[in-house]
Amino acid sequence: MCAKSIILNGKQVVLDPAIRTLRDAFEHSSTPYRDGHTVGIIKGREAQKLDVIEEYAIFTNKGEIRIEINEPCRRLWLRTYDFFAGANVHWSQPQIVSAGPAATDLKVVRAEREYERWDVTYSLGGFDQANTYLSFIKKRHRTSYGTNIVLGKAVAGRNVLEKLENGDEIQRIEPIERLEYVTDKFTTSDLDLKLEHGMEVYTYFKATLSRDVSEGVEHFLALVKDGSYRVDGVTNTYVVSTRLRGRASPPEMLDARSEGAITVRTSGNNRGNVFIYKRDTPSNLNHSVIGYVSEGIELVKIATPQQKLCVLTDPTRIMFLGQNYASVEKEVNRLGISLEREGYEGEDAVVVRQSPLNTVDILKAKSVTTFAVPYDKLVKIELYEQSAPKTVAYFRTVAGLRDNPVGSLQTHVMFGTTIMFRAQTTETFDIVPENTPPSQVNAAEIGVSNRSSKYAGLIGVRLEDNKKYGPTGERFNSTNIIGRIVNAEPLQNVRENETIFISETL
Repeated sequence: MCAKSIILNGKQVVLDPAIRTLRDAFEHSSTPYRDGHTVGIIKGREAQKLDVIEEYAIFTNKGEIRIEINEPCRRLWLRTYDFFAGANVHWSQPQIVSAGPAATDLKVVRAEREYERWDVTYSLGGFDQANTYLSFIKKRHRTSYGTNIVLGKAVAGRNVLEKLENGDEIQRIEPIERLEYVTDKFTTSDLDLKLEHGMEVYTYFKATLSRDVSEGVEHFLALVKDGSYRVDGVTNTYVVSTRLRGRASPPEMLDARSEGAITVRTSGNNRGNVFIYKRDTPSNLNHSVIGYVSEGIELVKIATPQQKLCVLTDPTRIMFLGQNYASVEKEVNRLGISLEREGYEGEDAVVVRQSPLNTVDILKAKSVTTFAVPYDKLVKIELYEQSAPKTVAYFRTVAGLRDNPVGSLQTHVMFGTTIMFRAQTTETFDIVPENTPPSQVNAAEIGVSNRSSKYAGLIGVRLEDNKKYGPTGERFNSTNIIGRIVNAEPLQNVRENETIFISETL
């Protein structure tokens, strides 16, 4: 029986004849792989020039814009786009920027239509074909531009469009020609897949992160804290994970988004989304580049929505919250950083705070300060994510559990056996009614006031059953039950304005 040769995560491997499946290969090697994650398979490559060009670069005196042309408009675009090379911006308004004019034979259509932001269209000044303009939509609106055509979309250089003014020039327009590797490629989670000679197998990608970007790197490390990058969306240009959508991350590094670049969206409705680029695209003021895929870009390129990709990071996250000091000491010694302890230092100590919090800042300072409490002071909670997913997301954000293994809440108001907590966040949540109690709230259940209450977002817990009011003192229809406290003992003697530390049970 002949031995097979495959490429495993970029390295050529000669397999023993007994190794026949992916499972065999993983069990007989140190290949990084996580159960249930996607494996990328490539069975052959052949370079060929793309016959159909979808993307064009528009060079202006203010910078480069890239557009993707819709398939129904390709022929029209191919016979007309040269008319606008050398054209000047004729008008720039909050809703639209237009360059031209040029004479065309476009059919005049006076009907209105809805235009979306970043649409590319031809518009007719005065409904005259001799005054045809290449126009870029900057704000969604409804009107008639005389053609009813949407040629495509501006996919890069949108900040350039915002800067264009009357008199600026389109210097040239060029098709972006690409070589595509035509491959027999697919993804699988079937570990019984038979291996074939020459097959390429990719089980992970490696993210090499910048040592100059603190918040963005920590944002990414929080996203992949379980070793997984969840693919929520795919285009020809990028894959995106939206799990931390809404989480604030400041602009730190403006750079070209080249193949393999990892960025965090820093503003707009998609703030907090993390993108990985499959091909080069210009920089964007709304994207902070935080690192690059240094291994396994092939896996990223063939991933599809809702798949989980195994990811390794350099550096790995420095996160001591929830650990005992034996584990902490071992890690700081490995990293060569100094440790200063604060708070409780007994054998049952558990770390609940660290400073600096961010990995990059710790590596730069080469030191970290930790604060610990006795283990029995850590409040364990179980969250009802299936029953109240939106409110649980709000709670995790407020308590700091979305990003970290240990969070905290500060007591606010206490009366009888009811404890209410301060709830502050810069993010916006619409707390819709979900999992409202039918007839009774059980002792130690955690409640959040929903939007039917004027105190929406208030968090509370009762230490005894109640058949009339929820944990925040609201009627049941205004109360979302999001979880329960597993060990209520640490709450028996808390005072107002006291901080309690919490962690989720596994």
